[in-house]
Amino acid sequence: MSNSDIDEDIKYALGCKTVAVVGLSRDPAKDIYRVAEYLKTKGYRIVPVNPFADEILGEKCYKSMLEIPEQTQKAIEVVDIFRPSEDVQPIVGQAVQLKQKYGKPHVVWMQLGIVNEGVADLARRAGLRVVMDRCMMIEHRRRNRDEELEIIRLGKMQVLMGKVKAKSEKQSFPDAPIPVTDASFKEVVQKYDLVVVDFWAEWCGPCLMAEPIINELAKDYAGKVVFGKLNVDEYPTIASRFSVMGIPTLVILKNGKEVDRIVGFAPRQRIEEKLWVYLERG
Repeated sequence: MSNSDIDEDIKYALGCKTVAVVGLSRDPAKDIYRVAEYLKTKGYRIVPVNPFADEILGEKCYKSMLEIPEQTQKAIEVVDIFRPSEDVQPIVGQAVQLKQKYGKPHVVWMQLGIVNEGVADLARRAGLRVVMDRCMMIEHRRRNRDEELEIIRLGKMQVLMGKVKAKSEKQSFPDAPIPVTDASFKEVVQKYDLVVVDFWAEWCGPCLMAEPIINELAKDYAGKVVFGKLNVDEYPTIASRFSVMGIPTLVILKNGKEVDRIVGFAPRQRIEEKLWVYLERG
């Protein structure tokens, strides 16, 4: 599928309002709990599906989608799946059954790290839209943030627009990670408000695994966050100054000062959760 098709499916899904969350955990520390809680605060109706819970987030929990009462089944528009990739087939099978019976749900959404192309094809043949390896919370935040920026661009928030314009004249934001050296480090972190420096090395397997994630983030957050890459073998001075003991290490700097860091390989969702803390603070 093309990126435009994927974006259209995401946009469509976010416009729906009733979401069955399959695999919703009772543990507030779990990503799935935070995602469902966020969606509920944004006006979505959450229908938890977990065979080991009676109630989550104040909502009655069901053992499977087929055990949800008929009236609620008819309302489900999105099935948001938090289960391993190899376990999604029976869940999607249930979604297809409901689709054939009620004409809904419209979308099967598999969260970050969940990809099953064979099952996705099955769902599409049944008339369902499919989103894989994405987070509903992150996509909702991103699109709302983009809408805010569009309002600013159109001049409907003149005061904020003036600030953005002044900043854009001062800064030229790259849309890809920029090389950072011992000599250029200070200039980079002082030039941009929010910078993420990736301390890495060519021999580091987890660093290479993280590279495509960093590349995507740099493109998606261009104009908001600048990503830099510093090879610790070639430029050890800054790594030593920041006491980088293991790689990959992502150091987040705001206005030239470290505010947070992530040590070791991290999925995109975890990095974005960190970034949004500082983006939302302004």
